[in-house]
Amino acid sequence: MRLLCVFLMFLGLVCQAEPVYEFDNPVDRARFQQFNEELRCPQCQNQNLAGSDSLVSETLREDLYEQILAGRSDKEIIDDMVRRYGDYILYRPPFDASTAVLWLGPFGLLLIGGTVLLLMVRRRARQTAQDPELSAAEQARLQRLLDEHDTQAASREQP
Repeated sequence: MRLLCVFLMFLGLVCQAEPVYEFDNPVDRARFQQFNEELRCPQCQNQNLAGSDSLVSETLREDLYEQILAGRSDKEIIDDMVRRYGDYILYRPPFDASTAVLWLGPFGLLLIGGTVLLLMVRRRARQTAQDPELSAAEQARLQRLLDEHDTQAASREQP
């Protein structure tokens, strides 16, 4: 009997029912799904409402459901969420002074990286162009050293 009670308690934990949100029309259902995909869970690290199992996300989903059923527009719902949770709740925050680094940072880093790469290529090209040619005496000495090396290698190869 005890084993049956423990099993039923465990089964109750495993089979927790997720709330079912039913809508009168497919447009409202699509809006709800879009909000779930585009709004970030305030508690989780970089996870949308649809993928989060936190209590906060569950509460937000219920709130979204109620607001959609109440006939609120998308803008009203977004404004309400931003008012309560800040721009963090949006995966695509608006462009303003506080989010300018988020929007312009990647382009700035790309510009800096391109500039550094261009300067390195130019410096290497300049160094290559400035490398002096060998004088006739240096070329003769180099040829003599190569010839000596070849004769030593050939003498080692002969038994």
